[in-house]
Amino acid sequence: MTTTEGSTSWAVELTASPLQRVGAFALAGLVNLKHPEELTSDSFEYAVETMTAHLLDTAGLAKADEPGGYWLSASYLLWPNSPLNPTNRGKQTVAQRRAAITAWRTRPDAASAPDAPCVYCGRPACGWYGKVDIPLGASVAYRNTTAHGHQGTPLCYPCLACLWAFPYGAKLSGGRAAVIHSWDDDFLGVVTRRVLRQTSRLWSLGMPKGVKPGPYERELAVLREIRDYGLPLRAPVELMVLSNSNKEQFLDVQEMGQPVAEWLRSTVNSRHAAGYRALVGTQGTQRVPGEAFLAKRAFSDPAAVLDFAVRHVVRGVGEKALLPPVAPELGRILHSYCREVLSMEDKDVQRVAVLAERVAGVLGATNSPGPFREFIRANGRGGNLNGWFRARSVDWLLDPKRPEDAPAFLATAEYRLLFEDERSWHWRQLLLYRVIEELIGAGWRPQGSATELEEIKEAAGQVANKEDVER
Repeated sequence: MTTTEGSTSWAVELTASPLQRVGAFALAGLVNLKHPEELTSDSFEYAVETMTAHLLDTAGLAKADEPGGYWLSASYLLWPNSPLNPTNRGKQTVAQRRAAITAWRTRPDAASAPDAPCVYCGRPACGWYGKVDIPLGASVAYRNTTAHGHQGTPLCYPCLACLWAFPYGAKLSGGRAAVIHSWDDDFLGVVTRRVLRQTSRLWSLGMPKGVKPGPYERELAVLREIRDYGLPLRAPVELMVLSNSNKEQFLDVQEMGQPVAEWLRSTVNSRHAAGYRALVGTQGTQRVPGEAFLAKRAFSDPAAVLDFAVRHVVRGVGEKALLPPVAPELGRILHSYCREVLSMEDKDVQRVAVLAERVAGVLGATNSPGPFREFIRANGRGGNLNGWFRARSVDWLLDPKRPEDAPAFLATAEYRLLFEDERSWHWRQLLLYRVIEELIGAGWRPQGSATELEEIKEAAGQVANKEDVER
């Protein structure tokens, strides 16, 4: 902020605060600018005046659920006990309400500025602020969260305006505000402007009522924003859900790593479209649609996407046919996911593919379902895959039909992947999927009694337990 010939020049700086950053882009979006650095003093002041005008529009409303009551309804979540919604609001005249709102959102006189730097950007503060201006801030009525003599948190006027603006870049529902943030400024700008356009339609209508959210609706919204974005993502993506109400001070932050976010974005093309649809089809449960669960796992446990896809295929074993149909596109998308998200190297993925061919060759050499059943059992969390490989390795060595130059049944590098690597479980899942894929490709059809085939179905059903299904 600089002063020349009596006029103040306002400049918005991006800081280390995600909410201030979202607010900065929302402030720019209110005047149809793409980046906060494009804000001039005039456009900055117009954006602030626009926000104040929105609040003043609520002054004539008796209740928050009336048409046009969006910001009054939101204020109980965002600015409790502020001049917008004081406890005596029902006794105030419209003129009194407008005067209180205007005073609240008027820039403080420079003469009253404290001798303190802004807590966000370090520039001179214009005043002390608390809960009614700062999301999740402490009330200025309490002093145990600030230094002696302080009246709250020091903020400069541009950073204060950004905090006022952050709700314009948030989705408000269920008494909470959901904000998408990233340190990739280009992505943050695009998403914030899109959310701003979506929420602007509600300002004249009011807060939606009686709309029951779907499972993992907020995570799914982030996934769709990522897939709609047209440029490479250069940073992780955060989902912040918060409440600043008097009933509940709440903040939950989830982070989607850059590799999985970029993979979700980059698979929006004709080459991967069918594979993505196939992957989504493996992720759901009876209660949660596949894409919603994919979004949740992309935040909380990206490796579970592979695990659940494999278990979905295994659970199909013995249902309508001994081996379920598997779309070739699923295998390709899973291999892409292993390489780009789980950082499994191509040479190691190829090692597992070669091992899978060897295992499938042994299992498919007989029409008996027994060996396949034992392999499925060995791959369960309580199974002994190591023991299964030891037994098969002995059989492999003693097989008189084995070529003299044939490799070991389980090479040292393959053993290390399956049993010593930090991602051993996921290598085993990939192996299980590839073996089933190889057997399907070979047209293997075992012959056995109904009891034997039912045992295969039972073994497949035990591979995925309830914990795996729900995570």
